[in-house]
Amino acid sequence: MDIDVEALISAVPEVLTIEEEDAARPAIEAMLAGLPEADLRALWSRTRADAAKARAAGDMGRLFLLVRGTKTIQRIAGERGILILATPRH
Repeated sequence: MDIDVEALISAVPEVLTIEEEDAARPAIEAMLAGLPEADLRALWSRTRADAAKARAAGDMGRLFLLVRGTKTIQRIAGERGILILATPRH
């Protein structure tokens, strides 16, 4: 499968949600691998903030999708030597 990474990078979502058996996962991961570090960190921050809102609202379905997104961002960042740590929220 050929993936147009440049097209994916130009279509970075506001927040990252990933379904459990998401057929788009390879394309999503390719997009994340090609993002500049600042954009990767910003996407993680927006996704984490949205996850906190979903948790507060009791929207567990959305929370799972968002947490899967944050964990995927952290894994791809780690593969690139970028460390993204979650700090406790109070």
